[in-house]
Amino acid sequence: MKRPMPVFLAFLILGIIWGSLSLSPLWFFIASLFIFTLGLSFMIFFKIRLFIILPCLFVLGFLLSYNKTNELNALCDGLADSRINLTAQGEVTDVNAKNLTLKTDNFGEIGESSKVVKIICYTDEPSACDIGDTITVTGRLNTLSPKYNPSDFDEIQYYKCRGISYKMYDPKIGYISSNRNIPYYLSLLRTKAGTALDNMYSEENAGILKAMLLGDKTYLSEETELLYKNAGIYHILAISGLHISLIAAGLMFLFRKPRHSLIIIALLFSYALFTGLSPSVVRAVIMMSVLLIGRLIGRRYDLISSLSFSAFLILVINPMYLRDCGFLYSYCSVLGIALFGRHFSNGLKAIWGKKTKPQRLIADSIGTSLSAVSITKLINMWFFYGISVYDFISNLIVLPFVGIVLLSGTFSILFYALKLKIYTLFVFVAEFILNFYKISAEGIVSLPLCVITTGRPVLSFALLYIIFVIVLKLSILYKNKAAVAAAVLTLSSGIFIHRTELNRDRIAFLYVGQGDGIVGFSGGITFVYDGGGTKEDPNEADEGTYTILPYLEYSGKTRVDYAFISHIDNDHMKGVYELIGNIEIGGIYLPEGSYSSDLYTLLKEKAEAYNIPITYFSAGDSLEVNDEAFFSCVYPFFRPSRGNYGRKRYKYGS
Repeated sequence: MKRPMPVFLAFLILGIIWGSLSLSPLWFFIASLFIFTLGLSFMIFFKIRLFIILPCLFVLGFLLSYNKTNELNALCDGLADSRINLTAQGEVTDVNAKNLTLKTDNFGEIGESSKVVKIICYTDEPSACDIGDTITVTGRLNTLSPKYNPSDFDEIQYYKCRGISYKMYDPKIGYISSNRNIPYYLSLLRTKAGTALDNMYSEENAGILKAMLLGDKTYLSEETELLYKNAGIYHILAISGLHISLIAAGLMFLFRKPRHSLIIIALLFSYALFTGLSPSVVRAVIMMSVLLIGRLIGRRYDLISSLSFSAFLILVINPMYLRDCGFLYSYCSVLGIALFGRHFSNGLKAIWGKKTKPQRLIADSIGTSLSAVSITKLINMWFFYGISVYDFISNLIVLPFVGIVLLSGTFSILFYALKLKIYTLFVFVAEFILNFYKISAEGIVSLPLCVITTGRPVLSFALLYIIFVIVLKLSILYKNKAAVAAAVLTLSSGIFIHRTELNRDRIAFLYVGQGDGIVGFSGGITFVYDGGGTKEDPNEADEGTYTILPYLEYSGKTRVDYAFISHIDNDHMKGVYELIGNIEIGGIYLPEGSYSSDLYTLLKEKAEAYNIPITYFSAGDSLEVNDEAFFSCVYPFFRPSRGNYGRKRYKYGS
């Protein structure tokens, strides 16, 4: 078998998925028997001699995933979320603008815990500490927040991937000592580079360059993140293969002999450590290391085998990355290029007939862009509940200049540190391109149907999409038109199933902390009953932004036909207030009465600005949706303008 690594990875992933389900031993035995049979089939069909390794990899994946999913620290879990202030002592492993991470196995008031744990500490002054410092933090230990609603941010998944098990808010920090190790000096260099960017660039562009060069996204504004996401170019803000390729090319120019490959690999891993060891960086460094080792021993480089090998290593170290957005997006984009990049480019060249050099370059660029997004569409639907229609166009615009931005940003930092005025030239170039990116992204986002809200795909659609990709690849390899038709039919079936599932009638009682938050779908109609809310400041984002709106997007909805508010207390009305302007609303319905609330006044003004009618209900009033469904008001009983038990009927759309 020419490429065993993808098969090994597939069996490891099957085990990880099975282990994350936490099934009974009986089901595990059944699955193991199935995998053993499947491994035997692979041995016969692909002539794999050591077929037993495949079931072993499945068991390995199961054990790694099961242990990681169910690992507990009984001592810490017993104290977390209590009212007791604990003092933990340990080493700072990460610092950014909003928090620091502490690695500890010692809680001073209760002795040593059973194992090393990491705590993320949210504090206003994280920069007071450096990586490598030994400190104490005193405060209440909190467990990571579970997903109360299906569209909530999965804090447990996100931080468990990064080895973090607990959190503290505003702890009291005590400094003990510092440790001048390699991570400390890399962190110091990273801090100085960030300061230099702040001094040279505008606040917005400095935040973008910190993300692109230093791997620190904490300085990105919400507006910039949303703009880049909607335009389909958010991935350029993450350090990935392009960055590593440019660095490796420069190092290979300096160290030209194959025997210098180990030096280049060491420097690349140092850069990965410098930028925070994100999955995309680690993936790119491992793949580049495979290429360099092949260069050293005289072996040919294979993209798919290298991609599978890097994923295998990362998942063995931490199987929870299999559900991480950054991990999946990075690997799926490269996998798309590996599967379809050459075919799409050759197809465009064949269409054009006689090809000039510019046409070949354009064909390669379009082919690479289309192939990169061919699989990541599913990732976008799963994590962001929508797809960008023009992302391949925006990538054609921005990708040719990313290298220039990276080099300009790097040289501006270097020359600024050397106090050479030539840095202003590189600042001008980087600022010009980043401003061009912003203008281009805004233009693309303004196009009709730029972002289509799809909702999270059901599992059957996700499986059919994967089958579609496999069948499409086979149809291209074997030039079979029937297979192309089968691929199209598979995708169409998946879309039909997905839309049918999203359009079924249901009501969701969402967890909004305080107050009510109810969302319902019936007969093609979407309604909201209260929206929760705990923040007093009307301008501060609350449950409407973080709970109600994400759930509507999760459900594939772009319009609320009816927004009912039971009464005007903030914990019922503020969420609906936040929906205005963020999603189309057909009408707002309030109980009859006299109100003087500040938020009520703001809601009326905002609704008027967006031409949303406000209707007042009392007992006996009803709202006709269609021939079979309607809303009927049962309280309050008094309508001052018409007396008790007034009757009024409203029709949908009126």
